[in-house]
Amino acid sequence: MPNDLPASSLDAERYLLGVLLRDQLPLPEGLRPYHFFQPAHEQIADAIDSVVSDNHLPDELTVFQKLTEWKSNITAHYLADLTTTVGFSLLNKGWLDAIKRTAYIRALCSTLTKAEELLRQPEADALAINRFVTENFKNHSDEFLPQKKEALSAELMNLNDLDSFDRKNDPNNVLGNRWLCKGGSLLIVGQSGTGKSSLMMQASLHWAIGRDFFGINPIRPLRTIILQAENDLGDVGECFQDIKAGAMFHEQDNRLLEENLHIYRDTICTGKAFARLMRNLIIRHSADIFFCDPLLSFAGIDVSDQEQVSNFLRHDIAPILLETGCILVAMHHTGKPAKASDKEGQTVADLAYSGLGSSEFTNYFREVAVLMRCQGENPVYKFGLTKRRGRSNLKDIDGRFAPEILIRHARQQGVIKWEYSTSDSDSTSQTPPKSNANTPRRH
Repeated sequence: MPNDLPASSLDAERYLLGVLLRDQLPLPEGLRPYHFFQPAHEQIADAIDSVVSDNHLPDELTVFQKLTEWKSNITAHYLADLTTTVGFSLLNKGWLDAIKRTAYIRALCSTLTKAEELLRQPEADALAINRFVTENFKNHSDEFLPQKKEALSAELMNLNDLDSFDRKNDPNNVLGNRWLCKGGSLLIVGQSGTGKSSLMMQASLHWAIGRDFFGINPIRPLRTIILQAENDLGDVGECFQDIKAGAMFHEQDNRLLEENLHIYRDTICTGKAFARLMRNLIIRHSADIFFCDPLLSFAGIDVSDQEQVSNFLRHDIAPILLETGCILVAMHHTGKPAKASDKEGQTVADLAYSGLGSSEFTNYFREVAVLMRCQGENPVYKFGLTKRRGRSNLKDIDGRFAPEILIRHARQQGVIKWEYSTSDSDSTSQTPPKSNANTPRRH
């Protein structure tokens, strides 16, 4: 660390610790033992924290006992000197600010030192190093700099507003009959290789020009973003061309598509970095709907850990959807396929929990759709909704509402698109998985 940078505020550290020991106080909120520069001060702060965690008051005696237990070299005389030096001074917030400010500077210097070390390597990756510095600076800022206090987040709903709500003309509606409203979310679950990406592409193209997708209708042409990680330009291009051709777009449709659809590929951002990228793209294009394919590529967490999943969805992603009003549609993989005997009698609603990882994925999303292959040789699939199906306007081949429909890959060899499965050509060679008719339907 350069010598001309203020590395520490030793007086502030001594005075603050002296008052805490004298008045039997815990560490101030937001202050951590590792924020102290002097190793002895860090140990004392750590001991104060530990004594408080043991439900005891931190003073010279209890803290010295804790340090002795840890075999520390800090003497009782050193602790007594801290309380004596501070005299009758009251706890000064300026000491806390000085300690955190210098800890912040040291953290920044450490990041820059590491970045310089990486940049001097023969095959330095400038973009990766830039991300390293940016992420660390953001984390340091979140930890050390004073954050603006937010107003009460809970919003009181007026009973008169609830009583007079016009359920048939909701200004927040985006898809179906209040199936997905502004800030909503949809999880589409299916096995790897089933064609989820092409299903996503087809839905996005139709909704971007204001058309329905198997009956699910947007209120208007939707400003749409696709962020995907697995397919290169050729893969996306083939899918895009075939679905456009199959939908028989007109000139006006193409103009709408050019204006409303934006497709990105990212193989780097995960977790909070993904959330920031998502927010930036949504704001840049004033997007109504954001497709993420697949969710696992961007989560950057242990997807089986409910706490991590909940934090990612409810604290990183949800505020962005509420702020922007954008809808998130995430494609999600299933785990290892279950044996046929295990799936006997299961409904699509049961299979909503077949996505890889914690059940929190299914619990959080406003709607969960399941894409599952039927038994037989032809590529026929059941596509079903599990939570708000009655509001979706999903329609079968005869144009009637259906919570589950049969669809298939294009009959024409080499063409990528989804179409209805017709009874005359498909039903003889495939059989939908058996469902339990007594299982109650969720709406």
